[in-house]
Amino acid sequence: MSSPDYLSPFAEANRAICEGADERKVLNLVTRLVTETLKIKGCFIKIKSPEGEHVERQTQALDFGRSSIRVKFSQDKQLELVSSFGLSEDFIYSELSESPESMFSRIPEDTFVIRDIRKMEKNSDYKAMTVEGIGSVLLFPIEVYQENISVVALFDDKVGELTRKDVKFARAITSRAVVSFILRRSMYHLLERERQFLLSFQEISSAINSTLNIKIVMQLAVNKITTVLGARGTQIRLLDAKTQQLQLAASYGLSKEFLKIGPIKEKRGVDQEMIEKIIVIHDVKTDPRIEFRAEIIKENIRKILTIPLIVRKIIIGELTIFTGGDQSFGKEEIRFANAVAQQCAFAIDNSRMYQRVKYEFQQLLVDFGYNGSST
Repeated sequence: MSSPDYLSPFAEANRAICEGADERKVLNLVTRLVTETLKIKGCFIKIKSPEGEHVERQTQALDFGRSSIRVKFSQDKQLELVSSFGLSEDFIYSELSESPESMFSRIPEDTFVIRDIRKMEKNSDYKAMTVEGIGSVLLFPIEVYQENISVVALFDDKVGELTRKDVKFARAITSRAVVSFILRRSMYHLLERERQFLLSFQEISSAINSTLNIKIVMQLAVNKITTVLGARGTQIRLLDAKTQQLQLAASYGLSKEFLKIGPIKEKRGVDQEMIEKIIVIHDVKTDPRIEFRAEIIKENIRKILTIPLIVRKIIIGELTIFTGGDQSFGKEEIRFANAVAQQCAFAIDNSRMYQRVKYEFQQLLVDFGYNGSST
């Protein structure tokens, strides 16, 4: 019996990727090539949804009759079906396949094979696979950026006959397609992110140029930052010249109870170099700089970014962004927030200067006996 031709399908898939074919078409091509090359019943590829909320990994015991094999799965809120071939819609879109109890809704940590599904009668997936006419199944994860991001499932209507070369081929060709899909999706996400940053920055700049009402500018800034970054909330506090205390000036997304607690970090001292630094708190539960820890945790906040508002090397306040969940502050997010913060700082300074000049002008008119009435 001659061995399958692994090279031709791999070359065909690689050519489609290099020619810039739509990533969904590439994935559909790959599942078809894997199915036809290995002469199996079908194949599907699922990828972790970008919005998937990570859950702690769990160990599930799969029952195989007399023996029990323990297999680790990475459990996530949602796996997105991105391609399938040879499988019925009743099977791939069944309620069971979307259930947390199904092994097809999670990512195994290692290659996992069931050569004869009759040995797993007590497993929750058994009935669905039997109805589909499946005799054996093989699953393996695909790693991208040092994280298992996808699961590939191969199904056969016979008792498992796949060789190591078959599995090696399937892993290589699907990994190539999945990595291409993830990189393309990351690129689209990055470009859209940059576009949102630019549009928001332009909107805030336009507001600054069109009004001297600093309250409008600050409120727009905290609204936009919170929305664009998907943050829990944002606030601006300004330094009171008399008391040297930070007073709340604008906020968005935060509860009234939380806003009453004041600045959320410990005092940073009088060292100007230390004050001017951007502060990133990655975990409010463990960072020693945090005050009001219980109130912050109650607000469902996990990370905090604080940016000083500086005008002519003088601190006039600070902008603070709060996030929850797995959101993080990368270089792009910090750069965007810092740009908005400095725009706000200049706007605040210009507004104060205008108000000061306006007051002095009015006083000058009073000194000259002008009361605003016509003579």
